[in-house]
Amino acid sequence: MQALVTGAARRVGRAIAVELHKSGARVAVHYRSSRAEAEETAAMLGGAPLVQGDQAREPERIVADAAKALGGLDLLVCNAAEFEKAPAESLSRERFEGMLAANLTGPFLLMQAALPWLRAARGSIVNLLDLCGTSQVWKGYAHYAAAKAGLAALTRLLALEWAPEVRVNAVAPGTVLSDQAADVSKRIPLGHIGTPEDVARAVLFLARAPYITGHILTVDGGRSLNP
Repeated sequence: MQALVTGAARRVGRAIAVELHKSGARVAVHYRSSRAEAEETAAMLGGAPLVQGDQAREPERIVADAAKALGGLDLLVCNAAEFEKAPAESLSRERFEGMLAANLTGPFLLMQAALPWLRAARGSIVNLLDLCGTSQVWKGYAHYAAAKAGLAALTRLLALEWAPEVRVNAVAPGTVLSDQAADVSKRIPLGHIGTPEDVARAVLFLARAPYITGHILTVDGGRSLNP
C-alpha cells in the first residue's frame, strides 16, 4: 500500500501514518507548517518522504510529489483540518470561507487530483470527519460544522460517482485527545475518551475493506448516542 496522509506531522495524523506503516504501507507525510514535527513522524516511519504544502492552494502538486516519492498512490487519507470556535452571529465571511477552504475545498481538490492514481490502482480514500457536522452540531462551530457536513456528503457522493474503481469512506472521531477531555467523559457510554490510535485503526480497517464504500465509521465510545 502506498499512502498519502495529510496533516501527518502530529496528533491523529501521526497516529494514522504510524498505523499504516506498521501494516506494511509506504507513507508520504504531508504537513503545511509543522516541519519539525513532520520530520519526527518521518523518522518514526524509518525515513518516510515529506510533502509540504497548503492543500487548498496546491493540491495537485502535493499529490504529484507524494505519488512520485512513493512510486504510485493507492490510498489518500484526508486528515489535515482546522478547528476553531466562533459565534455564528459575529462570524466574518473571511473566517467562514477560510474554514471551508481548509476543511472542504482542500480535501475535495486533493481527492480530485489523486483520482487518476487511485483509479489506476483501484485504491481508496478515507476522509476524517467529526461528530460535529455528522451526528451532532455544537454551538459556536457553524463554519466548522458546515465544512465537515459538506465533506460527509462528498464522501457518499464520490463513493457513488467513482465506483467501482475507487472506494471512498470516512471516519468520524469523538473525543480522542487529552486536551479535549474536560467534562466530556461522563457523556461517553464507554466511560473514557479515546486515543488517536483508535482512529488510526479505523482508518486502516476501511483502507483494507474491499466491499465497503460510502460509509462513515463513527469512533466515539458511544458519545453520539448521548449528546
